Amino acid sequence: MPTDSTNHSRRAFLKRTATAGSIGTLTGLAGCTGSLASGSDSEKTSLASISNLQNSYWLSWKKGYVEAAEAFGYESKVQTNDGNVKTQQEQFDTAISSRTDMIMGQTYTNAASISLAETCVQSGVPTVLAAMIANWYTPQDAGDEYVQFFAPHYVNHAYTAAKILFESMDGEGGFVHIEGNRGTAPNIGRNVGVQLAMKEYPDIERLGPRLQGNWIRSDARNAMSDLVSQFGDKIEGFFGQNDGVAIGGLTILNENNIDIPVVGIDASEPGLARIEDGSMTATVSGMGPWQGGWSVAKCHDFINGHTLRPAERMMSFNAPVCVKEPKEWRDKVDRLPVVDAAEYNTAIFDGETPYDWKKMSVAESGKDSWDPQIDMQPMDKAELKKVLAWKEKDKPDGYSLPSAYSDGAAQEKVTKLYKDRFNTNPLKQ
Repeated sequence: MPTDSTNHSRRAFLKRTATAGSIGTLTGLAGCTGSLASGSDSEKTSLASISNLQNSYWLSWKKGYVEAAEAFGYESKVQTNDGNVKTQQEQFDTAISSRTDMIMGQTYTNAASISLAETCVQSGVPTVLAAMIANWYTPQDAGDEYVQFFAPHYVNHAYTAAKILFESMDGEGGFVHIEGNRGTAPNIGRNVGVQLAMKEYPDIERLGPRLQGNWIRSDARNAMSDLVSQFGDKIEGFFGQNDGVAIGGLTILNENNIDIPVVGIDASEPGLARIEDGSMTATVSGMGPWQGGWSVAKCHDFINGHTLRPAERMMSFNAPVCVKEPKEWRDKVDRLPVVDAAEYNTAIFDGETPYDWKKMSVAESGKDSWDPQIDMQPMDKAELKKVLAWKEKDKPDGYSLPSAYSDGAAQEKVTKLYKDRFNTNPLKQ
């Protein structure tokens, strides 16, 4: 594994000089970067900037982040931005001026990742921004401190949920699809996954166009009201782009006495409860706690001199699909592990999460002993186009994708590395 012991001292120097008021102060700091880099645990701070704390996905994300921050000795701070890009930028700026050691979270729009990442890079503060990233933009384009981008394999996740839905419909009939926030990587990738599943089920038909649910129940209720008015009893299945959308649409179906298979994504507590009571069929985990904790572990590694391989800096992960009777689905689902919804609910939401956070860290566990505790893969150029829906026509004039994403040998080495290191699965099927 390549390492770079200068990362931490450079980051510490830049962070502390960003708000310095005189040349004299800068000169003084320049002579003591080594001591700054080895500050006491009480000085170590972190910030997580996320959309909200009103749904169980973000609550579970926070849970993993706080646990991991504590495990690595960082003070944790969570701020919500309600999907407001300006608010999130202000949070990053304030954290940097307050000498925060690391910043992580997710942006609400793809484009916002550029200014947020570059704010951190210019100030020498390591960041991991997950799930959303601008088209034709990579961590290498920002700089070293944009440690890693990772995302669920949106296509595999939606493909699996759709396949379970179509099987539950006995392979024929009409279904409706309410999506999330258009133009975002999760929404685009999930749409691709559903389309892939549809190709395998020629007798399945989508009724009408996808309507927008914006990831929230209220908008999904409005969309489903329109669909019920138009199609009524012809609706034989419902694909919700996340659990909030699935549950919002489900309430309208219930009000109209339409009892059909329903699937969602996120494996939220409300979604899992509806699987247990039989009103939903499946939900794919978004792995919120793992995402929050992994972000801390990778920033911690960077601070302690561990540098990811270039091909490691954009990764996807596969997560389990949660159902009521796993045995019924394990022979039919091949891209994701299948787990019991009730057992998953207990493992993730009751007490502490099942992850060994320090085991995720190369700096803490060593290059031969660290374990991501999840199935991760690097994204090459083809996967970037597939998972994030990047299109050649949208590539900026003169832009060249960093070579790591077209280097087959480099990609294969990282694929093998993560396969070899994935030895512990706290959510065994």
